[in-house]
Amino acid sequence: MKVTIDANILFSALLKKGLTRKILFNPEMELYAPRFLITEFQKHSVFLIKKFAGTREEFALLCQTILSQIRFVEDKELQPFLPAAASILQDPKDWLYLACALKEDTLLWSNDHGFKKQSRVKAKTTAEMINTVGML
Repeated sequence: MKVTIDANILFSALLKKGLTRKILFNPEMELYAPRFLITEFQKHSVFLIKKFAGTREEFALLCQTILSQIRFVEDKELQPFLPAAASILQDPKDWLYLACALKEDTLLWSNDHGFKKQSRVKAKTTAEMINTVGML
């Protein structure tokens, strides 16, 4: 299953050993994200390390493992899809994620309900992903 994830999914998987992390490591998942996700991660890394229930080394290993599961799409590759994303979503922070989903023809996994206000790309929350992937 091809899925574009946004930052809140990555952050959730890093901070809690739960269903989000379990879904990310499902072998049927083919994960995508714009390279911009790395920028968001770096911006919030100090906060994430403080909230992480483990050592810095464990955090670094988990980050490396999760990030290695994601196919990052260069932001310049997403440029042709940005006008469509901008016409669909109001929040500019979400445009690259939607552009990535459009380019790679994926569904979009996010707990940001702003993505639900559009119909161009199927958007699912974690609760919906659990049912889609059949984790329960």
